[in-house]
Amino acid sequence: MPKHKPKRGTPLIDMTAMTDVAFLLLTFFMLTAKMKPTETVVIDTPSSISETKLPDAGTLTVSVDPEGKIFLDMAGQHTRMSLINDINSRFQLGMNDQEKLIFSNLGMFGVPRARLKQLINTPPAERGHFPMDGIPVDTSDINKSELADWIHNARIAQFRMKQEGKVTDEYVIVVKADKNTPYPAVQRVINTLTDINVNKFNLITSMEGGKE
Repeated sequence: MPKHKPKRGTPLIDMTAMTDVAFLLLTFFMLTAKMKPTETVVIDTPSSISETKLPDAGTLTVSVDPEGKIFLDMAGQHTRMSLINDINSRFQLGMNDQEKLIFSNLGMFGVPRARLKQLINTPPAERGHFPMDGIPVDTSDINKSELADWIHNARIAQFRMKQEGKVTDEYVIVVKADKNTPYPAVQRVINTLTDINVNKFNLITSMEGGKE
């Protein structure tokens, strides 16, 4: 008798489970991803051979643009909210809860304290065109230096949040200056830091050969 050959068909692969997993992952990343804030000022840092890595979180960054204007950015929404509560109360800036919330997510800023409320109330799409005069610094009288006051109180706010268990580390201070920034402008920042007893900080550079 002739041998019976079973009919062979094209194998079927059920992709339903894989599709479900793919959409679950896509949804997860969409819901948890955070948009990187637009940089208020672009800093082209000088190059060096240093390979020291800065922490991804817990940094307070002082940026100096090519014109010598000073900008601040600090990590941590809890810390920023605590900080602006103190600043608003001490200097009677008249900010409401919504304005404080905006500041806590604002990112880098570089305006005198008296114009901060105006910056906050500028629509996000227009903030890129808001005139940034830089944060005032006074190395002759540290009590009149807005830069010194911001940094000092930001460190206090971060320490307070650490005690409350909302952050794990104290701030790492970093200075980010453009390679074309006049040295006296950078020196004013360094003098300000030493005047408020910040004797340990990092200078941000790019790797030689164009590597970050």
